Amino acid sequence: MTDFSKTEINIDKKDYSNYRILIVSTSWNREIIDVMQKDAISELKGFNVNHIDSVEVPGAFELSQAAEKFISSYDAILALGTIIKGETYHFEVLAHETARSLSQVSISNKKPVIFGVLTTDNELQAKQRAEVKGSEYAKSLLMMIDLFSKDAAV
Repeated sequence: MTDFSKTEINIDKKDYSNYRILIVSTSWNREIIDVMQKDAISELKGFNVNHIDSVEVPGAFELSQAAEKFISSYDAILALGTIIKGETYHFEVLAHETARSLSQVSISNKKPVIFGVLTTDNELQAKQRAEVKGSEYAKSLLMMIDLFSKDAAV
């Protein structure tokens, strides 16, 4: 069995209490998303993030649309979803377009947008990965907030 233990992402303890975070999540595979979202919120609160809002969209394709709509009101966005491979090419198209469009929202708005979308071969893989990914995505978001807040000259 594959080990899905957490990846170590080291974040300095500092005051994140003034940051506004939005979690955009999908309604598809809600039971899987709920595990990641709960884990992400717990991790963010552990770093004193006090302002966390959430909105739900139908599926992965709509994540970037909501991110674009709300990004001006937030410091960073965490997009959570899962795309489970089926029998058609739809999986590849959806996964690629979701990643590309979320990246574009980040680039054009100069704010972090984290791709927290599981792309798996089956539901079991998604459930196994969901148990550890929420906190990893939250730490990635904090790391990118730190990076985006630095001066351009490093």
